[in-house]
Amino acid sequence: MIFLILLLTLGFDTTQHKEVEVFKREINGVIEIWAMNPNIYPVTVELSATLTNLNSDKPLPHIEVLTYDREEKLFTLVPVDPAKAWNFETNYITYTGDVYARHDDSFQYRFPFRNGSTFGVSQGFGGEFSHQGNIQYSIDFMMPEGTPIYAARDGMVIEVKEDSQSGGDDKKYVDEANTITILHGDGTMADYSHLQFNGAHVRVGQSIKLGQFIGYSGSTGFVTGPHLHFGVKKTLQGGKYETIPIKFATPNGPVVPQEGKRYRAY
Repeated sequence: MIFLILLLTLGFDTTQHKEVEVFKREINGVIEIWAMNPNIYPVTVELSATLTNLNSDKPLPHIEVLTYDREEKLFTLVPVDPAKAWNFETNYITYTGDVYARHDDSFQYRFPFRNGSTFGVSQGFGGEFSHQGNIQYSIDFMMPEGTPIYAARDGMVIEVKEDSQSGGDDKKYVDEANTITILHGDGTMADYSHLQFNGAHVRVGQSIKLGQFIGYSGSTGFVTGPHLHFGVKKTLQGGKYETIPIKFATPNGPVVPQEGKRYRAY
């Protein structure tokens, strides 16, 4: 019997994230394909296979969301003719997040700065400078470097980057933005980006409450000046993501921040 498993991992490329293990179990001539996600957040696996003298009990390619720290059976392969040899080749990709997540559109986010403070929006949804494509529904709040940042929603920290000291208005700095990523209860994730060097005051795996202090704003990454970039995103099939249109709570009802206007946190 011959089998081959090939791995390609997509998603966050840091040591904070661990590889998903995909493995087989053979019991009484039946081959089971299993997976284990060692991370503290959901991971989506997309798996395709080339089969010889085998049938799968599920359609292939197969997509499944793996929860934390639990072995999960993906599908079962059964020989068509048990008297003959079988083999299979399996290719899979894994990426951070739940591809089936659905944003709670009724939720009203908190402005991510100190209560009572007011900041302007330099770039809103669809901003011409950089808010296009997968980050279309993002907001840039103008603020001096070192401004305290607060969580806009409850969640769990799944990514922290704070080692960058580089930034500028050249796209070569895109990957230099210091960022905190927080996973929400509905499976979406919020990015708080362009933080200052060593500006994160949370750790991966930490539970966060709405309004909790999480770090300091900065000017790292692809920027024209100090500001906080905020966006809520969901994972897409294939490992990419897209931002989601959101609204913020105010005493006068929910608002979508507009470029050129100023907003007060409550």
